[in-house]
Amino acid sequence: MIPRFGIGMLAVLTLFASCGSPTPSSVTTEAGSDGATASFDCGRIQGPRSTNRFYEDNPTYIDPVDDSASWRISSPEAQGMSASRLERASTALADLPYSRSLLVIRHGALVFERYYHGSAKNQSNNVHSASKSIWGAALGIAIDQGRIPSADATIASILPAHYVEVMSPETRTIKVRDLLTMTSGNDWDEDTTETQIQQTPDWVAATLKLPTAAPPGTRFNYSTGDTHLGSAVLTSATQTTACEFIHQNLLAPLGVVAEHWGRDPQGYFSGGYNFYVTPRELAKFGLLYLRDGRWNGKQLVPAAWVQASMTNQVDAGAPYSYGYDFWLRDIAGHHVAMAWGFGGQMIYIIKDLDLVVVMTTNTREFAPDSFNGLSIIEDDVLPAAS
Repeated sequence: MIPRFGIGMLAVLTLFASCGSPTPSSVTTEAGSDGATASFDCGRIQGPRSTNRFYEDNPTYIDPVDDSASWRISSPEAQGMSASRLERASTALADLPYSRSLLVIRHGALVFERYYHGSAKNQSNNVHSASKSIWGAALGIAIDQGRIPSADATIASILPAHYVEVMSPETRTIKVRDLLTMTSGNDWDEDTTETQIQQTPDWVAATLKLPTAAPPGTRFNYSTGDTHLGSAVLTSATQTTACEFIHQNLLAPLGVVAEHWGRDPQGYFSGGYNFYVTPRELAKFGLLYLRDGRWNGKQLVPAAWVQASMTNQVDAGAPYSYGYDFWLRDIAGHHVAMAWGFGGQMIYIIKDLDLVVVMTTNTREFAPDSFNGLSIIEDDVLPAAS
């Protein structure tokens, strides 16, 4: 049901939407439930409005909160895993100069945790596109709350009028679902189009003006432009900043607070990039999805949405398929859902083994494009759980 507003209120909301993303509150907000409590301040978390840099330089931030009390710690053997196989995986990672972390969670317990080359559990770094999976969850929550009518709603029905005006007739048929599955049809060439977009004064408008390469909903094409459009959609639908909505409804109840989050020239928070959290915080998000969206007795993400997110929605090129902002593939007979960020910022969710694995790498001094950790998962981590 869509609420009706008086003319005065409608005018206020129209003006609000036309000015870009709302300004985050500088007041610390409390959120949480059943022992998982976190305080967040989006005025502190937000980066400056970018003018000509789509991607940041990947500095390291320090998380001031020690979350050790929120974890159940166990030995690998107590949870049916081989410590020696995990040590072998750790040795392989330690030999790579860009490795930062390896975390293994089995049956809800943290059974293995290693940091490399000066990294530490309180270091918060850019997890790049691994944050796209968090965006997928946020849109699912907004749909569940009725802020977005459904995944089949067109983005033109949600975005401010000044953005709809620049869209072609075909672009106006793009659905929220198409952003989640990277099937918007926009002619986006990842790692190239960004350099064009960053030279424009309005990145959302520039993305919407891109030529159409395929009818929306028909062809997978990996695009950070799609998830950044999702930021504008979420902001317009919820009438608050993405930082506040996502922390209030998803991250803070997990005890997760981002240390930094980039923004575009209009103030929209970066959709699926320039997002900084610790490896343990990534692991909590993975554990939430392993538990079908439930945390400390509360359903944060609808279970049906979690299942759909980790189910094949579109062919992404063998051996991968794609769900709702999750990469999917089978490894050694196990279905693996992956949040996958540039350089090897990885969350692996293996439901049949009740297993979550996190790996992160250093992308400030290195650019390990091809690393995704899958050989370590296949050769050592999965055998450790068998």
